[in-house]
Amino acid sequence: MIFTDRIFLARYSMADLNASVTAGTLAWAIMGGFGMITAMSEVFVAQYNGAKRYEKLGVPVWQMIWLAFLSLILFIPLGIWGGPAIFSESAHSHSEVIYFRWLMFFGPSYALLTSFAGFFIGRGKTAVMIWMAVIANLVNIGLDWALIFGIPGIIPELGIKGAAIATCTGYFLEAAMLAWLFLNKQNRLSFGTGNWKFDWNEMRKCLRVGLPQGVFCCLEIVGWYVFFWMMTSLSEKHITVSSICQSFTILLSFFCDGLSRGSAAVAGNLIGARKQELIGKVLKAGISLLVFFSLATALFLVIDPQDTVRLLFFEQFEAIDASMISSLKTCMICAFAYMFFEGFRWILSGILVAAGDTLFLLVAGALSVWIFLLLPVYLVVVRQSLPVEIAWILTAIYSALLLSFYWVRFNRGEWRNIDLITEDDKPQLETE
Repeated sequence: MIFTDRIFLARYSMADLNASVTAGTLAWAIMGGFGMITAMSEVFVAQYNGAKRYEKLGVPVWQMIWLAFLSLILFIPLGIWGGPAIFSESAHSHSEVIYFRWLMFFGPSYALLTSFAGFFIGRGKTAVMIWMAVIANLVNIGLDWALIFGIPGIIPELGIKGAAIATCTGYFLEAAMLAWLFLNKQNRLSFGTGNWKFDWNEMRKCLRVGLPQGVFCCLEIVGWYVFFWMMTSLSEKHITVSSICQSFTILLSFFCDGLSRGSAAVAGNLIGARKQELIGKVLKAGISLLVFFSLATALFLVIDPQDTVRLLFFEQFEAIDASMISSLKTCMICAFAYMFFEGFRWILSGILVAAGDTLFLLVAGALSVWIFLLLPVYLVVVRQSLPVEIAWILTAIYSALLLSFYWVRFNRGEWRNIDLITEDDKPQLETE
């Protein structure tokens, strides 16, 4: 949905495109942080599912639903007063405030979406997620076209505000459809999805796992907001090239996110069934899928990205600056390397999340983005006014370093000793 917004906004106004990058990145830091916490419902659903405690599957989901509703206390004030306070000094402050405000107003519905999604992903029932996502994205595409450019005599031209409304409507609709499926009679009888009461013990367990992961997600994306703020301070070329590269990484991150959630769901079921020895197969399968996906994306990110970029972002321009095209080619290759390392890291992250080792993810991830990405970019690129290519080379190096930390943690194996569900929740498994 974010990628679609940017495709339409690039045809509407490059200024609005860049505004959506800066404001949208900060908004998604907050939304993604909450969404990552509420997505932890999938970890407990997976472990209860693996332990064959099907009647408890709805309980952790409901705790995250309550948390999503409580997040209104944060999102509404941020929507009213946050944008003007944060973007008042920006060159595109009006557009940034509008985009940020609408995303904040609908922020709780994104947390609801990830809460409900956990029920289906944790049980491995991902086909329904695909169809819901397809429907929501088709709605977003149609609304982007109608609201950004307007329909004469019917819908006024809303520009960046229309892009925000389209995206918010898309994931609100997806959350509503998943809620309807979650609460149907069969799920209420089989999986306890009608157990809506607040359960502090379950809430505490979900927060213990989800809060570090949510804080890490928020800090990491805030770090990227700072990165784009630095690119904006350097030149229009720096931020435009970076906007395009980030747009592609966001588009392709769907696969990495799927690998992470898939590995978390499968590993969670194995942990719940006390079959941790099989988790190595999850890692190997994830890496194989990542390699195939990377080879496919290399066709338009590495071999010749110019035509892809021209088609999606510059179709309406008669002339393209040659130096920008040259920079884009280099930066797109760096973005490809970054996404490969990120995909590997997200597979490991899914396994560590399934085991509840999220405190490590918070410490390692939050420190790395500031020490290994932002500090070098500031000292090397900003202070020396170097080209944008150097900044994206540093992003690939940062991702490789962070992956190495995850790899060491996984191989040390402390995560195998973390127990998320109590012994009372586990059945007596039959000896095979």
